[in-house]
Formats: sequence, C-alpha cells, structure tokens
Amino acid sequence: MAKSTATGTKTASSASRNKIGSTRPAITAADIIAEKKGQKFKPLYYVIAFLVPFLLTFVSYICFDVYPFGERSVLTLDLNGQYIYYFEALRDAFWGDGSIFYNWSRNLSGGFMGIIGYYLASPFTLIVMILPRKMILESVMIMQMTKVGAAGLTFCIYAQKSKRLRPLQSVMFSTMYSMMAYVVIQLIDPMWIDGPIFLPLIILGVEYLIDDGRKLNYIIPTAIMFVANFYIGFMIAIFIAIYFVFYLFFGTKRKFKSIEEYAKTIGLMIVSTVVVVLCSTFMILPVYNALALGKFDFSVPDYSYKAMFNPIELVPCLLPNQYYSVNVDEGTRFYGRPEIYCGVLTFVLLPLFFMNRKIKTNNKIGYGLMTFTLAFSMYVKPINMLWHGGQDPNWLPYRYSFLLSFVLVSMAAEVFSNLDGYKLSPLSAGSSAAVIGILTAIFCKMMKSFNYNESKYKYVAILPYTDKMERGSENWEEIWLGTIAFGLILGAIYLVGVYLYSHSKTLKAKNAISVVMALLIFFETGYNCYDSFRKIFKEVGNSDKSTYTEILSAPDVVKELEKRDSGFYRAEKTYSRMVNDDLAYGLKGISHSSSVMNARAINFIETMGYFTQSFESKYEGCNPVADSILGFKYILDDPARNYGNTQMLDHSYVHRYTFSYKKDKDVPASVDIYENPNALNIGYMANDDILNLSGLGNDNPFNSLNNFLSSMTGNTLDYSAIPIVPKQYYVPFDYTVNYDDTKVYLHDYNNNGTLHDCYEAFAGVDDAVVNVDVTVPKTGDIYMHLGSEMRKTCNVWVAVKGEDGVYRGQKTGTEAYDGYGSYFTTNSSPIVRMGPFNEGDEVEIRLTIPPTDGRYTGSNEYIMVRKNQGFNFYYLDEEAFTEDINKLKERQWNLDMSKTTDRYLVGDVDAQEGEILMTTIPYEPGWDIKIDGKSVDSLIEEYIPQNSDKPTLKNKQEALGKNANVTGEVLVLGAMIGIRLPAGHHTVSMKYTPPGFNLGIFTLILGIIILVMFYMYDKKHNKVLIEMKKAKDIIKSGKADEYLAEIAAQEKAEKKKKKKKNLIKSKGAIAEEPIKKAEDTAEEIKEKKPAISDEALKAIESAVDETAAEMKEAEKTAEEAAEDIEEAAEETAEKVEEAVQDAEETAKTADNTVKKAPQQASNMKNKKKKK
Repeated sequence: MAKSTATGTKTASSASRNKIGSTRPAITAADIIAEKKGQKFKPLYYVIAFLVPFLLTFVSYICFDVYPFGERSVLTLDLNGQYIYYFEALRDAFWGDGSIFYNWSRNLSGGFMGIIGYYLASPFTLIVMILPRKMILESVMIMQMTKVGAAGLTFCIYAQKSKRLRPLQSVMFSTMYSMMAYVVIQLIDPMWIDGPIFLPLIILGVEYLIDDGRKLNYIIPTAIMFVANFYIGFMIAIFIAIYFVFYLFFGTKRKFKSIEEYAKTIGLMIVSTVVVVLCSTFMILPVYNALALGKFDFSVPDYSYKAMFNPIELVPCLLPNQYYSVNVDEGTRFYGRPEIYCGVLTFVLLPLFFMNRKIKTNNKIGYGLMTFTLAFSMYVKPINMLWHGGQDPNWLPYRYSFLLSFVLVSMAAEVFSNLDGYKLSPLSAGSSAAVIGILTAIFCKMMKSFNYNESKYKYVAILPYTDKMERGSENWEEIWLGTIAFGLILGAIYLVGVYLYSHSKTLKAKNAISVVMALLIFFETGYNCYDSFRKIFKEVGNSDKSTYTEILSAPDVVKELEKRDSGFYRAEKTYSRMVNDDLAYGLKGISHSSSVMNARAINFIETMGYFTQSFESKYEGCNPVADSILGFKYILDDPARNYGNTQMLDHSYVHRYTFSYKKDKDVPASVDIYENPNALNIGYMANDDILNLSGLGNDNPFNSLNNFLSSMTGNTLDYSAIPIVPKQYYVPFDYTVNYDDTKVYLHDYNNNGTLHDCYEAFAGVDDAVVNVDVTVPKTGDIYMHLGSEMRKTCNVWVAVKGEDGVYRGQKTGTEAYDGYGSYFTTNSSPIVRMGPFNEGDEVEIRLTIPPTDGRYTGSNEYIMVRKNQGFNFYYLDEEAFTEDINKLKERQWNLDMSKTTDRYLVGDVDAQEGEILMTTIPYEPGWDIKIDGKSVDSLIEEYIPQNSDKPTLKNKQEALGKNANVTGEVLVLGAMIGIRLPAGHHTVSMKYTPPGFNLGIFTLILGIIILVMFYMYDKKHNKVLIEMKKAKDIIKSGKADEYLAEIAAQEKAEKKKKKKKNLIKSKGAIAEEPIKKAEDTAEEIKEKKPAISDEALKAIESAVDETAAEMKEAEKTAEEAAEDIEEAAEETAEKVEEAVQDAEETAKTADNTVKKAPQQASNMKNKKKKK
C-alpha cells in the first residue's frame, strides 16, 4: 500500500515529481488517499503551527508587562502615532459612522481609500473591526498575534507540500519563519506582516504553476496580497519574478522537452499575473493615485553608489537578540541592519545545504544565486532604494528583508528533508561549525571598527550581561543573554541534534530528537522576541495603556457637540495626545500625519500659518483669519491637557458650554467648547479675483492671509503691481533685536543665495539668548512668525515690562518669563499668538539658544532668520477683518444635512456675476460636480513649468478673466476646489469616488470570471485536479482501502514486469556471447580445416543459426508473454550453451578426423600392401 510522504517514505507522489514531463500526473489519486490516511493528525499540526508562534508572542507580551498583565500597551512608534487612529476611523466607517472613500479628519479632508490600501486592507483588520471599541488596544494585540500565528501556518503548509517535511519538522521550521526578526520587529507596522503570511502560499502557487499548470493556487493568494498591502505587494511582485526564473530553470523536477514548453509556462505565468492585477486593481489604482498626490515626490532620491554595511555585519543578523535599530539616522550611528534572523538552526544548516549530496547541483546554484541577489540588494544603496519604490525608507530600513529569511528557511528545510537516508559525516558537521565559527570570529574582531551606538543597549553582546530598565520613576536591572555566546551554544546543540538525527535508524528516534530541537527553537525564538521588545522600548518607547484612555472617551465629546449643532463644520482642539487624534474623535480637522498625503493641501496649510512638516499638519499656528476662512467653527479646550497652550484660543472665541464625562476607571474629566463667531461654511461665494493668484508664498503667512482674504472680497488694490498690494488685515509693527555680544555673535550666512542673520553662541557661556523688544500698537493679541530656511530649535519666553522697569510674566506674575514652548522644533515655523496685551505695553520676546548636552560648545548652536524679513510681528485689524468676513457670509453654500454624507455634499447657493463658489476642500481627482443636476467639466489642466520636469496643475485659459462665461471645476491657490457657475440660485452637489475604483470593480468582476473559467478548464483538463477529484470520490464512496490495494497490486505487477524485462535483456546479452563464440569457432574451423566435410560444417552452422533464431523468438515472445520471459530466457541460454558445446564437440570430432585422416590413409595403404 502506498504510504504518505509525510511519514518520510517516498511514494508515487514524490517519485512522480521526477516524471512531471511524462503522461503520469505529478500527484495521483492514490498519493492523495494514502496521504490522507497516513496523516489523520495532519490538521492538528497545522493548528500547532499557528498556536506556537501565537503563544510565544503572547508570552513575550506578558513578560514585557503589556496590559492586562502590566501597564504598557502595544503602541509604539507609528502604531502609536498613526495606525491606531486609522483603525479608529476605519472602524467608524465599518459601523456606518463614516465613509471608506473620503475622510474629513485629515489635512482639511481627503480620500481615505489610499490610507486603507496602504495601511488597513489586510483581512486580519476585521479582528479590530468586530471586537468592541473599548478594547481596541487588546484587539490590535490579538490581531498582531494572529498574524504571527498565520505566518507559521502558511509556512507549515509550504514546508509539507513543497519541501516534503514531516509534520513535526514542519512545525520547527514554521516557528523559525514566523518568529523571524522581521515579523517580531514589524509588529510596530503590523500591515507589513501580511507579506510573510501570504508569501509561502504565493511561492507554492508559483511552483504548482510551473510543475503541473495549476493557476488558482498562485492567483488567489497573490491577489489578496496586492489588495492587503500595496507597498509590500510591490516588493513581493519583484520577488515573484526572481523566484519564477529560479524555479523554472533550477528548482523544478519537471522535465521540459522543448523551448515551446518553456514558452508555454512563461506565457501561463504572464496570463495568471494579469488576472492577479485585474482582481486587485480596485485597490491598486486608488492607492497609486493617492500616493501620486505627494508621496512619490516626498523626497529627492540619491542614486549614487554607496555600500550600506560591511558584508561581515550580516553574521550577527543571523543570530538571536540582534535588534539594533529601526532608525535610519546615520548621524546618530543608529542605522538599522537587515532583519534576517530566522533561527540559529537555519544558520547551522546553510553550509550543509551546499554539502548535501542528495540536493541537486542545480538547486544549489539556483538558491545560491537567489540568496546573493537579495543580500547584494541590501548591500548596494541604489538597488536597496529600488526595492522601496525608488525612495529611502523613513525609519524601518530593509523592509523586504523577510524575503531573504524565507529563502534561508526554505534552504534549511530542504537540508532537513534530505537527511532521511543520508548520514551526515563528521567532516560535513565539522565544516559547518568551522564556517560559522570563523565568520563569527572575524566579526568579533572587527566589531569595534563599526562604531555601533550602544548608548541605550548593547547591539551584539558577546557574553550575557545585566542592564537597567526604566518605567516612569521606577528602574531595575534585568539579565540580557547577549548574542554571540548564546547563539554559538545554540548552534552547537543544533548541530549535534542534526548529526544524531541523520544517524538515527528509527522514526521514533528521529521524532524524539525533533521534539527536543523544537522545544529549543521555541525557547530561542520566544526569548529573541522578548529581547526585541525590550530594545525597541529602550530606543523608541511604548505608550502606557492609560495614555489612550482619554481617546476611548473622545467620541462622546463630539457626539454631544453634534447634538447641539448638527451642521457641517470643522472643529479642532488645543490639546492632543498625538497628531492624528482627530480620526479617533471624529473631528473634521486639520491635524493629520500619513505617508499618503496631499502635498498641495499641506503646502497650502503652511501658507495659512499652521504647523506643517513633510507629511503632517497640526492645529498649531492657528489664528482667527485662517480659522474663519477654513471654517473652524468650534474649538475644544481642556485646561488640564493643553499644557498651557492658551495662546491657541483667540480672545474673540466664545465659550459655549462645558462637557463633563468620565474617563477610564471613573476618572472625571471635562472639555470646554468655544465657538468662532466668524467661521465660514465649507463653501461660499468669492470674488473671482482669487483666480489671479496661482498660489501663496510661505515666507510670511501674514502676507498670504492678507492676499487670500483681499482677493476673495475684491479688495486687492492693484494686481498689476509687483508685489500686489492687498488690504491689510494683519498689520506689521516695529521691533528691536538685542543680545549680549559677549555671549552671542551675529554674522551672515548664505544659504543657496538667501542671506540669513545667524545669532551663534560662544563656547563656555552660561546663557545665550536673543531678545526682541516690541511696543504693542493696539490692545489685543500680537502675532509672531520667524522666517528661516535654516531652522534649529529655540525656546520662546515672553514678559511685559512693569512700571518699575522690571519684566514679568503675565501668567507667573514674577520675573520668570511666560513659556511659549519651542520654535523651529521641526522644519516648520507656525504663527505664535501672544497676549492679549494693552496698547503701549512693552513686551520682550526672549529666544533661548539651547546648549548641547547642558553646555555651550560653540558648535552648531544658533538661531538663524532671513535677513531683513526674519522677525515678523503683526497685530490684527479686527474691524477690517470683521467687515470683509461678513461679506463672505452673505452668500454661503448651505448644505442639506438630510442628504449630505462624508462623500456626498449637496446644497443651495446664490451666485452673482464675477464670483466663484470657493470651497475649502483640497483638490484631488475623484469629485463629480453637478450644478442643478448636470455634471460640469473640470477646467483644470496639467502642464510642465519651465526649468522643471515635474507636471503641475493650472486652470485652463477659458476659466480665467473677469466674468468668464464658463462653468466647471477650477483650482484655487493651487490647492483648493472652486466652482465657476452662472449668476442665480443653484443647487450644487459634489460626490467623491476614488479615481480608478469604478474601473477596478469592472476589472475585479472580469478577473473573477476568468478565475471561474480557469477553474472549470483545469477541473476537466488538469491531471492533478482530476486525480484530486478522483481521490475525493473514492474516499466518499468508502472504497479507499480497496483502491489502494488495487493500486498496490498494480505497482507490484509493474515492478515484476520491469524486473523481468530487465532480466531478459541481461540474459540476452549473456546468450549473445556463446553464439558469437560458436560462430567464431565454426569460422575458424572452416578457414583452418579445408578438409572437413561439408556435412560437418553445415551441422555447425545449422546449430548456431537455430540457436540464434530461438533467441530472437524468445525476445519477441517476452514482449507478448511476460509470465514466460524468465523461463524462455533460461531455456534459450541453455540451448545456446548446448549448441556451443555441440559445436565444440563437432569441431573436436572434425579436428580429430582431420588429424586421423593421414594415419587412416597410411593404414589403408599398408592394408592394401598387406592384401
């Protein structure tokens, strides 16, 4: 009876893979039935493969004091600052409180499908959606552990199906794979773990496609991967191409008979990949279009050659406890190394891969080339950047390193699967140990030269050590096992285990050794996980669960606000936990951080005076003009959490009510709600003069705001003047700069043609400050902005001069200045509101230059502002502002809230000649605009400016000009959506659909249809699927045992037939020799003995011919009657031998006759004489 390959015995299934090019299918029904019968507990091992890494991660979290077993949470780095909020927003949309297409809580608003596809589209996200919101942190942890477990499950399937590992051994390797360094560290970015999860299934599908033409096993997991995460899917797509080439030419056991067969397989791969794209386009296109709004231009790539590390540095990357950094800051010497650790056993088996004689040379060459390709990609910066989409990663480098771990674990699994029937020699084991030992010794000798930053923890500790852990005011010491000694000890144990395993004669002994090794793997990978958690905490920290408590109650605050005012408006707050709070609160705000950003919107926000940097914006730098234009109607303030940021609340904002509630554990809290009485709607009619401005500068936000409001109200004095002369809402006033020239010196600094005043500190001074003195021109607030292209953090302090000439803080009432926080903390310079003050107050703004590590070194310690325009101080002319903002209030777009949703806006507006409907909705493709029910065209076109190779947007010529007689969508200030419409009363609607989504739905349907067609075709024509169906029917009928017995009998008969056929051939070869000998003897007799009688010669020749004829007859009969082959062969051989003997005897007789002939003649002669 056939036995399952999982038991370690080769069956027709494994043997037939050598004959894939033959008529026999790669897998037969008998193979499938035998495997199912021999593996009744196989599903249990799949469960174990999932549970082991799940529980190892869970235990590591317990040891790391994660809630509910401690006070920490899983929130760290981007998971803390970004992703948890994305989950909140998606959860709202999932339960009907928002839209998956569009979101108003990000940078004024924007498409949401890009964020979903880039961060949230994993099927495992459903866990967070379904579980209660109050346990969202626990939901994320469960999702993380489930993903780690799923990676173990999929590799277990791959190891058994592709590498033919026994179930127990497959659990060993699946644990090393799922607990690899990449997976553990990327729990910070859980969306990327989908790569390691789906990769084994995708690669198994590639192998099936090449081996026997099955397509669905490749198409389905690949399409899911492309939908789950666009970014990692891109990297896997590159790897699929590499692996396809490897397996086609080096890995498969299929025997290709012609170039046409290769071409057919390549074509099949291309067609299948096209179907993958069709099925995933509905997500790929929206994500791509969202990234095109800014991510692709996020940085200017530098493709110059650079080696990223010394190749010997990869050695500790393969050992446990090797976490170094997730940073990419070379200046701090924290630049992460490739995360390729995947178990010490893998490292031990790699040298043996190239020594094992059972592994074909082709395989060794292919895997070697693939490993080199991936490692070389990490080593060379330009290639490394290409894997990341042509950009340097911002934190978390080498994001594709799991691909190399997959290859390494696959190679190790290949070695282990080939240990059955192969005794590892002491020389091979010693060679493996020598390779690892020598490489490690070289690294240890060179380690100091790499100058690792070990200020927070030891990267590669040779021996175990103790180190301090801190949490709040608590600190304690813990034992750290280190890397080198720990790894080498494990390696020695594994090598001994492998050696004993290869020499074990019984399955029981092999399993016992496997169990011991598996337990050691569990300990090793679990401890590495815990060690990584600790190092990540020491580098970037983890938030305590309590810090998220206020967010859990946030929606209650907004729901109360919506009860009181059900209109469509923006709102913000003066306090924050993280920049993405608005997503959890459900506020239509400006604060947001994401790699999927709208660069135009962020640049526009900066010109309005708010805080921005690269991919984020915050409600800092708020001011009444910008708040009113953008429609910020309500501001939430919590004095207990705003950390003194009262300057974010303008004195004109009116307190409406205080909302009291209870946070976690019944802790009381309250929020004050303020209303901005000048806030505009999301859309309003504005003078079309605004279209004459292509954009706003970011050198001085006060000028930008004056230009903006002046243009919308038609108060710009002269557009032909350069610069244009707007109405003054923000009015500048004079200031005086002074400093102690014994502590600070002033000099010019030229930054690419822009001169700066550089105030630099001397070395050794005690306090380096720059004071700016102003006299308040009008009672109320004053506003400050520092213009600079060389921004370095400084601290801002403010005091008012008293009648006694002493400066005192308004808040402190003492000589201690009021703190206004830090400025230039990032590459941003927002507006700072100060006051309110009385007219004539003498105010001093003190800018403190921070020292380096507590002392001034005289190096890189400065404040730098643009010459003659760096210090900007303004006050607001409230009368002028109120007058013109009221003009815009007269004709606003009044939305119908009974019909309006997050992606659909509809309302009425009254237009006059020379006006456009100005909206504060950031421009991006996807909006369908209708006026009175009729769609209008876009009047925006793309062009490439001079001295630039990047396209940008502008309005078409017909959209410009006073009273232009066109309708349609226009671009306002290069960033916002405007609508030209005729004078009169109109109903205007806007509906957003992600660009490419509708096309993607069509291609998805088409792809599914093709999938069904593939399935139907393969079901009828693919030999493997036919055999699988046959096996299923046989098992269902209950005749599996009879079928296997019949197949076993057939296989036995086949073997007997083959044996006899081989035997007849060998016997035939034996018979040919005496025949030839007889022929030679007869020929010799004929030549040497001409006197021999013709009858004797004929008798010899007849005997030989008769024997040869019988031999030919026997061979012919052998093909027709297999049962008599052996007997016929033996009889024929005997006859041949007898014929040879007869021929020899005849020859001897003839010879004697010849010899006796003279004597007989003499005797006859003598006899005659006697007669």
